[in-house]
Amino acid sequence: MELMEAMARSGHERVVAALDERSGLRAWIALHNTRRGPTYGGIRIWRYRDEEEAAADALRLSRAMTWKCVLAGVAGGGAKTVVMGDRILDRPAAMAALGRHIESLGGVYRAGPDIGFTEADRRALAAETRWLAHHGDRLRPAGEATAEGAEWGLRAALRAVRGSDALRGVTVAVQGLGSVGLALARRLLAAGARVIGADTNPEAAQEAAVAGVEVVDAGRIHEVEADVFAPCALGGTLHDVSIPRLSGKVVAGCANNVLARPEHAHLLQRRGVLYVPDFVLNSGALIEGAGYERTGRTDWSAELRRIGETVAAVIQRARSEHVTTVEAALRMAQEILDRERQSIRGLPAERSA
Repeated sequence: MELMEAMARSGHERVVAALDERSGLRAWIALHNTRRGPTYGGIRIWRYRDEEEAAADALRLSRAMTWKCVLAGVAGGGAKTVVMGDRILDRPAAMAALGRHIESLGGVYRAGPDIGFTEADRRALAAETRWLAHHGDRLRPAGEATAEGAEWGLRAALRAVRGSDALRGVTVAVQGLGSVGLALARRLLAAGARVIGADTNPEAAQEAAVAGVEVVDAGRIHEVEADVFAPCALGGTLHDVSIPRLSGKVVAGCANNVLARPEHAHLLQRRGVLYVPDFVLNSGALIEGAGYERTGRTDWSAELRRIGETVAAVIQRARSEHVTTVEAALRMAQEILDRERQSIRGLPAERSA
């Protein structure tokens, strides 16, 4: 009953329990909005306390994916799969079973990578389903596309705060040095920024150090002196304890659901910190993967650069309406959805104030 109520409140259309006793698969597939086209969303494999926590994460993440699609100009809606990683008994078999569940949805859901999802998982999944997003021999890794788009969004935030989008001389603290965080760190280093990073995985931290990142203990990353804090690990890392420890004036990272609670956007604003909503900033892989699927084109650099323009528009909207950047971004997304619905009904779209 609680799950049904949560679905109703968040506007979800469908939630599927994907179970396979033999392999130990216990997963939720959440489809938020199928009216705009196919749904897109990664597969997250993580340790959850129980099914309720896993389902709640799927609902949060899939709804954010709809906002991401809308603001990125992608003709699709949001989805997400969360897998209870510590319940798995046979991982290849579990991924194969999940692939069969995804295939049974008939293409309404296009799955991609998320935290905990490996290349071996992708191969096992691909043996059972055609419906994989950002997948093809001609495409680069999804993390590279996400990082490229995030760089343009970060530059737009710097321009709003400092009057210049130059990265030379800027210090960025990157939390999480996985496929996205390390790709972003490398781009920032190439542009002349100083990058301080942290990761709980020693191997990831070592690889980042070789690339030129100044690696610190993961417990210290919030308190290092930096102009920008870029959370690129798990969500929920900005909360009552961590926010007061930030030294910079910009938060711009690629992790999903960075804020522990929605009201933390207000806490950042009161502290004079410009927060770039993650669902605006981290849409690079979505743009590139969905675009490749639709057209076969591999170069989406122009579209990724426009993420910076969207970030600038969100910041301007937030300032002019005296709201948080999250509220501004959601208003922009809702207006687009409203115009689309009016167009379908044959009604003239209302002009925004």
